Amino acid sequence: MSLSTPDNGEPTVHGERTELSKPLRRVPSIPGPAVHKDLRAALKKRGMTDRVAGAISTIWTDPEAVLPQVANPQRRRIPGAHLLVVSGSVYTSRLVPDPLNPRNADHVQFALAQAVGAPPATLVPAVQEGEGELAIHVDSRDALMEQVEWAIETTRNRNSPVPDIAEQGIMDPPIGVATTVYYDGTDESPTTHIIVREGSSRTSHGLYNMGAAAEEVLFSLPRSASSMQAHIDKINSYVSKPAQDISSTEKGAIRCAVTDFELIIGVVPDVVGAVDLSQAIKARVAQDHLNTKEPWSNAAIHTALAEECLISARQAGVISSDAEADWLSGRLTPKEAEARRIVPFGDDRSARAVHLFTTGDKQIHNAVRQPIALVLTNEPTARRKRTRITTKTKLPLAVELIVREMRGAASDGELARFRKVLTEALPGDLQKTSWRPTKRSPEQLYQAALKEIEDAKDERAATTELWVRAAYVLAKHNAISGSRHDVGRDGDRRTASAVMEALADTEQGLRHLRQVIEDDRAGLAPRQVDDHGQLRKDGEGNNLPIDNDFLRKKLAPKGGQAPPPLSPEETVHAHYRRGVLATKDALRNLEAEMRNLAGLKDDDDVRLIEREGRAHARLLKDKLQDLAAQAQDWWEKAVEAQSTTSSPFAANEEDDEEEAA
Repeated sequence: MSLSTPDNGEPTVHGERTELSKPLRRVPSIPGPAVHKDLRAALKKRGMTDRVAGAISTIWTDPEAVLPQVANPQRRRIPGAHLLVVSGSVYTSRLVPDPLNPRNADHVQFALAQAVGAPPATLVPAVQEGEGELAIHVDSRDALMEQVEWAIETTRNRNSPVPDIAEQGIMDPPIGVATTVYYDGTDESPTTHIIVREGSSRTSHGLYNMGAAAEEVLFSLPRSASSMQAHIDKINSYVSKPAQDISSTEKGAIRCAVTDFELIIGVVPDVVGAVDLSQAIKARVAQDHLNTKEPWSNAAIHTALAEECLISARQAGVISSDAEADWLSGRLTPKEAEARRIVPFGDDRSARAVHLFTTGDKQIHNAVRQPIALVLTNEPTARRKRTRITTKTKLPLAVELIVREMRGAASDGELARFRKVLTEALPGDLQKTSWRPTKRSPEQLYQAALKEIEDAKDERAATTELWVRAAYVLAKHNAISGSRHDVGRDGDRRTASAVMEALADTEQGLRHLRQVIEDDRAGLAPRQVDDHGQLRKDGEGNNLPIDNDFLRKKLAPKGGQAPPPLSPEETVHAHYRRGVLATKDALRNLEAEMRNLAGLKDDDDVRLIEREGRAHARLLKDKLQDLAAQAQDWWEKAVEAQSTTSSPFAANEEDDEEEAA
């Protein structure tokens, strides 16, 4: 026996399982305009604009309880600063789940991938606009509405809170901030919303239980007293029903209609100018997700952090223009990049991303380090040892930027393989190498790399650049992979990086690194070339592709140089031995199939081939007799030939016969 709680909140004995549901309570009506006016005035006194103060004043069920907090807000510690917060009970339907929720960052598809039917989601940076206010820019109200709808559904589908919000309401107070949205693609006036930055999953489930759509929480319920009161009256009509007549869906709507909430209205950094409101909120969100039950995926973490690093690098002048930042972030297609006079090739974008996150250049390192350190720091002050940001910490962020070109155009498995192989194929000491992406063509890099080999240089900047660019192409085309441990003596335990290093040490290897870059820029899969740079062909005249076996066994075999090519006589005998083995396999398969055929019997236990197989057996007999006659002829001629000549290739014949036996 166990306790349960009916909707009046009193525990009762009920079956064999515990059900402690939140009691049902009527939703408070909208407070009068006078108290809203007082709260609005107090917020404006803090330096907020009238639009922002107005948006904030209407969310509370009891504005009088919030009013004293405006002058004396609560303080919440985050690394490097204090957040200023007011809290109280709010109408859930006047909160907007974060359309930029970092939890969903790994599902965002970028223009670079050019995926057909991609969802409308995008990562738009929120920046501090004024006192206690952030701002974002989108194309239109419809674009914002689509983004919020996608974020609500994606967030809700990826995270189901326990206990169920329909049973308990929103238990932990969400945290949010006033955010003004500017519509760059239209002449629509900006709008201010209270956007939830921590607790989007809870809020999304709450809105779902109330049946509140994105359009309502954005543009209807927060801005129309009559619409909001009608919404409240509808929910309260459920409470007025006899208890036994209230459906589970209606109970969920009642429980989720109101929630405790914390609104961030400012930030006080330890060092003036070191942390702004946008950065502080991200650090606060990161704190709550260090030990989450359902942590963000690595892809989501790396995507979100990479975005912040790009913003920081742009602010520091490390990235020279907004267009370059958009190209690195994946927001431009190659054609759009070219129109902005940016080199539109994937290998160039990849090389720039890798350099940005691996170089030892102090200015660049500090620019990308700051957002990572802000998230990874877990001490309240900087008195302790500083967080150590290494290439191992930063490189996954570069890889995630590169992978954006395939989001939506490749499966999750293909994306995971691309991430893994690219990471393994890059040089392991990039932070110690004085290289940088240049405007040299693949041919120019190839020639410079050859010169570096001839001069026996310790620093090989051209070789490194050629390597980094080619590693991206080979990984993207699945033309290189990691080590193999499951094929015995034929296994190759070398890492992809070791194979790339071996390629970079030979003229033939460098020639193929050049080729893969040129082919990718032409929209082609990597192709093999000969010593003169001409394309190699197969017997049908088709181009021979570069693949993992070719790289590991021909271009950069384990143990050093590849064995010299076989002579024409040796080649034909190698084909002969393969043909003999294939014929033996065919005979074994034939014998097995004939045994299987003989085992098929009818109800009288008579073999079907003996009863019904006259034509089939005759055909088989005739064919086998022809083959036997041909084999007899071969044998007689071989006996005669070997009695008069001595061939170096005949030495293995007795061994072959013993093996066949």
